[in-house]
Amino acid sequence: PYSLNKQGQDVGEKYRTGVYSEKPEHLKEAKAFLSERNDYELIVVEVLPLINYVRSAEEHQDRLAKCPNDYCHIPEEILSRYK
Repeated sequence: PYSLNKQGQDVGEKYRTGVYSEKPEHLKEAKAFLSERNDYELIVVEVLPLINYVRSAEEHQDRLAKCPNDYCHIPEEILSRYK
């Protein structure tokens, strides 16, 4: 969450970290969560309305299941923490 336009070894605007939703309440909740963190000033996660969704190619779908040890994944224990 501290690196702008970078995920692992990948760099560029398409690697920006963000929370996007069509529902304003989701965005409000995400902004509230981020603003309560002690490291808020360092976080570069975008929180914006979803306006340009393009589904990735099929080969990129279910990437966590297909490549669980890939370098760019959030660890499963962190990813599932807030379910």
